[in-house]
Amino acid sequence: MLTIRRLPDADPAQSLAAAEAHLAHRDAHLRETTAILDAVTDGVVVLDEEGRIVGMNRGAQDLLGADPREVAGEPLIGLFSAESRPAAQAALLRASAGTTATTGEEVMARGPEGPLPLILTLAPVASGPQRRVAAVLRDVSASRRTEAELVRARREAERASAQKSDFLATISHEVRTPLNAIIGFAEVMLEEQFGPVGSDRYRDYLRDIRASGEHVVSLVNDLLDLAKIEAGHLDLAFAGLGLNELVAASVALMQSQAARQRVVMRTSFAPGLPAVLADQRSLRQAALNVISNAIKYTDAGGQVIVSTAMTDRGGVALRVRDTGIGMSPEEVETALQPFRQIATAQRRGGGTGLGLPLTKALVEANRASLRITSRKGEGTLVEVLFPAGRVLES
Repeated sequence: MLTIRRLPDADPAQSLAAAEAHLAHRDAHLRETTAILDAVTDGVVVLDEEGRIVGMNRGAQDLLGADPREVAGEPLIGLFSAESRPAAQAALLRASAGTTATTGEEVMARGPEGPLPLILTLAPVASGPQRRVAAVLRDVSASRRTEAELVRARREAERASAQKSDFLATISHEVRTPLNAIIGFAEVMLEEQFGPVGSDRYRDYLRDIRASGEHVVSLVNDLLDLAKIEAGHLDLAFAGLGLNELVAASVALMQSQAARQRVVMRTSFAPGLPAVLADQRSLRQAALNVISNAIKYTDAGGQVIVSTAMTDRGGVALRVRDTGIGMSPEEVETALQPFRQIATAQRRGGGTGLGLPLTKALVEANRASLRITSRKGEGTLVEVLFPAGRVLES
């Protein structure tokens, strides 16, 4: 026997409660999503498949200064300037066809205070009978202003650097010409080519005149080199250089200065050291400056040790260590600034205050770095470090 009977209908009260709970859940989720969108600073505009505005978050309202009720049903491209509309329309067509998010379209919108640069991102967010597309608008006006200010600052810096270089070149020409004459006449008089000078005191004065003239010429040369480096106009011829040979030649040139000050010079060169990519003239000048400073600020009986070595990261290092007077960290920072001298340097014969700044600039022009480690009364270690990228394979 087959028995068929109608099942009782579900309890209407339970069905109504379930529907109400589901509706409340959807309303809560909708409020949460709306709150999140309103908290986002980017503008979000929801469009239908024809590109007409359906709604927008608070960020879009603030960016565009638009009332959602007034622009509802209007085409999105109407918010942009005429020159931006073709790009926006093409991106909208791709998004309406279901293409993945289209990014990077820079458009100019009509903001409440005038033209407003935006980055437009379009992506489909719903399919089916009622297709929806989300347009995300990101304000880039602040970054564009920053870029414009940076470009303007760079141009002003380049203009100031060029003016400084021109000024120094003019001064160099105007100063060198009379100085060369002064130095030349002093040498002629010291050699007594046209008759005796007479008093020995006059000879001392002439030697002072010649030494002072040569000092000023050296200062002018340092100033010009520093200005050229800062302006990026220093002519450099990069080639593979044997650092051991270059440093050995520099040490040989400084031996007489070390002997006069009774400073012992020692060398320790790494065998088989690979060549470095550098400019020979500027690197030699930097090496001479470092070695000369080490001798100058080391007392009689002290030592200056010049060495080369490979670094842990595959680079090459030139190290000049002395047992001299040393510097505190504050004095190191002062010594690296142009025309700044520490008190001990002034007592050791003055100088121009350009030695270390020029050396640092020359080293960095060769894509290397200068590192100074020093302790007061214990000596100084100066390192010229070439990264692995500037070391040539042997």
